[in-house]
Amino acid sequence: MTELEMMRWILGILIAAGALAVTVMYFFRNDGTPAVSAVETGGNRLMLQQALMSSASDSKNPIPSAILESEAYEAIQRNIRDGVIINESNPIWDELEKTILQSSPKFKSNLYVLSGGDLKPSDLNMTLLIKCGVSPANIAILVGRSKSTITFRRKDMGKKFFDQDLDANAVDELIRLL
Repeated sequence: MTELEMMRWILGILIAAGALAVTVMYFFRNDGTPAVSAVETGGNRLMLQQALMSSASDSKNPIPSAILESEAYEAIQRNIRDGVIINESNPIWDELEKTILQSSPKFKSNLYVLSGGDLKPSDLNMTLLIKCGVSPANIAILVGRSKSTITFRRKDMGKKFFDQDLDANAVDELIRLL
């Protein structure tokens, strides 16, 4: 190996190490918590995926009390209790979305980033219910599908949003981090 080749090789290593250090600093805020919003990742899908995946193992994300105490959440619980299916045109979805966006303002924009801009209304509705902590069995009641269909769709969202086969519960956890 010539001296010039050796210098190029060393320079390449230094550039890669610097890029890695900048990336690590970019993903974490000053307080050490992961940055997981589309805005903080510049809308970059891969960066958002990585930030969420690294955050998922850290801790469980509780459902905000603003969601649990909202009228929209209460309406969802009534429909579950009464076994009422909520069709896609029902205004409850808009109310639930507004409620979630109050406590997680970047929720929908992050979903659009993760989906590559292809977010179907049914996927949005399911993610809203997941964000509220609604169980798969209760999601099945609300959307009029079987529990196995809901599990399949959650796993399918893992492929769509994170480009990998994930356990449905892992998908739920990642969605709650948004």
